[in-house]
Amino acid sequence: MFVAELDRPWLDTSFLLEALLVRTNAELQTLRNSCRYVVVDVGRSTTAVASRLRDELARRAAGRRGGRALVGRLFEALLGRGKRRTRAADDASRPQGSADALCLPQGTTLRPYREPAPLEAELPRARESWERGAETLQTLLEDLRNGARSDLRVVEKAANDLVESMIETPDAVMWVARLRDQDKDAYQHSLKVAIHLIALGRHIGFPREDLARLSQIGMLADVGKIRLPRALLEKPGLLTPAEQAVVRRHVRFGIEALRESMKLDPMIEQGILQHHERLDGSGYPMGLRGMDIGIFGRMAGIADCFAALISDRPYAKAAAPQDALMQMYGWCGTSFHEPLVEQFVQAIGVFPVGSLVELSNDEAAIVIAHNRVRRLEPRVLVLAGADHVPLAAPFERDLIRGPVDGDGKPIRIARGLPAGAYGLQPHDYYADASAPPDGHVLAAA
Repeated sequence: MFVAELDRPWLDTSFLLEALLVRTNAELQTLRNSCRYVVVDVGRSTTAVASRLRDELARRAAGRRGGRALVGRLFEALLGRGKRRTRAADDASRPQGSADALCLPQGTTLRPYREPAPLEAELPRARESWERGAETLQTLLEDLRNGARSDLRVVEKAANDLVESMIETPDAVMWVARLRDQDKDAYQHSLKVAIHLIALGRHIGFPREDLARLSQIGMLADVGKIRLPRALLEKPGLLTPAEQAVVRRHVRFGIEALRESMKLDPMIEQGILQHHERLDGSGYPMGLRGMDIGIFGRMAGIADCFAALISDRPYAKAAAPQDALMQMYGWCGTSFHEPLVEQFVQAIGVFPVGSLVELSNDEAAIVIAHNRVRRLEPRVLVLAGADHVPLAAPFERDLIRGPVDGDGKPIRIARGLPAGAYGLQPHDYYADASAPPDGHVLAAA
């Protein structure tokens, strides 16, 4: 049988490939040990198995609903929540979410942040903050590899720079991050986790000092992977139990390496230790359950998973951001805390900045900035016409202003596209990521 989806992230199992034709009893038993249910693609299963599955589905049709119905309910629930929360999500004058629903520590004080500054004004600082963070992490990883001590103050400075830029305009840093997708260095993932954590914390209303902690958690969570064999991290197939146990030790390795080099805030250590814990106890290294996982650990798990899903990995292609969010919503209750996932969607948008999308008139575009009033009607840069051929001169559309197609129908986002769809790469259209995204500065790379 061809297994298309699990009831938890593939990253949390021995199956590194995202989709699997089950050929052996060992693979079947591993699935049984990892999951309560899976989604099988009958059409991609072998003929004999597909026939048996169709017969069984037909027999149960009268009393049961199939996998399509489950996916439909997930979409319905996500869109329904989005519609009900639109007014609250777009109100920048107050913190988002309930302390009770999010299970925040007693005494947590949330605060509002002012309306973000224009994207164009913040892009130069966003680029500087990103590059400083990349340089800091690169130096830190080299120091840890060589057993040298690192200066925590340098890490704190880089983390604070990201926080300041994210507080001013979250979209600007996310735009720069998407333009850096072609960079495959190890620290790029860590920086993406950091900015998504800051975005979530800012949206909820955490104070600035907590945003700085979240930034450091994201930057430092995976440093332990420097002590793992590269071949193991890039293995394209099923990990053996012994190999999976080694990979899972990267969390402990990271904490040990950091403790040898610097003294971290206990809340930062806890967030790093818990970023692979899962609500149902299937995570590691401690197998914590439910609200035994601290708020920073629950948030870090969401940001880390999302950043991995939207990036190319040795064993899987990048998912479109909205597909990644949909998958994560399906893992609520088992892996992730549902109220936090909902806040994450509201924080970054269903179509995050830098996402490739297809418009209702078949044009392909990239989201360059959100409209705070209506998240589903962002500013986009049209990169290709209805024939999906790249345009010599891309142009901007602001969907909130009601542009219409040739039939007079409003142009809207029809669907998201994975990175690289139709051969389009955002970074090919900008000579300098610090330049404002408008038609006057476009230049072929």
